[in-house]
Amino acid sequence: MRRTLPCVLAVALMSASACSSGSGEPPARGKLSEVDVNVSGWNEARVGATLIDRNGRRTGWNVDRPIDEISGCMYESGSEEGIPDETVPDTLERTTAADTVPGGPQSMPIYHFFRILNDVVTPVGLIDQGGCELRLDPVVGGKVRLAVVATGIGLSGCSDTTSVWVKPGVPSRWRLSWKPAGDKCAVRISRMAAKRPESPPK
Repeated sequence: MRRTLPCVLAVALMSASACSSGSGEPPARGKLSEVDVNVSGWNEARVGATLIDRNGRRTGWNVDRPIDEISGCMYESGSEEGIPDETVPDTLERTTAADTVPGGPQSMPIYHFFRILNDVVTPVGLIDQGGCELRLDPVVGGKVRLAVVATGIGLSGCSDTTSVWVKPGVPSRWRLSWKPAGDKCAVRISRMAAKRPESPPK
């Protein structure tokens, strides 16, 4: 049974280390096994949310539909509380150098949820990179909440949250980072500087 977005976030925040690696092997003590990223609009605020790894691969919302390019990163979205978008496959398998999930244009969701794991195909994946970029592309202005929760055997204190006011057509970039630190782990959300437009050749 698919868990709802609010429940998933709540369980992740309360869980000490219930999640296991997608490889089938129990994670080593002091090693992260799962990172959850939640992006949710307040009231009617709506943003496209996309994770980007160090190689430029993306998973999340691409203009008008989901996109799935990062192995071991599962994406769900929804526009009503607790009801994720059923058109997004509930799988960690990489479909292709995968472009968009099949289907026609869809309306922008309010909630975006990412679960990052190591899978069988990619035993060393995004979770081992220690972080990634989160890009927000607002289409309806308002307040948006960002939350990152990491779990692992013997780890505690692994979460960070922030909120931001967004304006339509004004994208923002965020650095999400996570790493074990003894019996705790450090998780951080920080805003990245906007990319400067390239100067035209003289």
